[in-house]
Amino acid sequence: MIDEAAVRDGLGEVQELVRADGGDVLLTSIDGSTVHLELVLEGANCVECVMPRDILEQIALDVVQRKAPDVRTLHIDDPRERPDNVSRDH
Repeated sequence: MIDEAAVRDGLGEVQELVRADGGDVLLTSIDGSTVHLELVLEGANCVECVMPRDILEQIALDVVQRKAPDVRTLHIDDPRERPDNVSRDH
């Protein structure tokens, strides 16, 4: 079983990266050895500046696995990839 406290501890470093651009990353669930996160971009200074989901997922997985080595996969729900997403003009 994955230690949720260890996952949250590792997630803190990822949150710092995303918060620099005004976004956030939230833990939504842990399913077996998979961690599910939600990327929150409401209020982000620069939505386009936040790393793409695939890159952010790999960084988050690497960081979280240092604290919770039993995590095998990590998925991020990125609102920019939803069909109803509308980009804001600068």
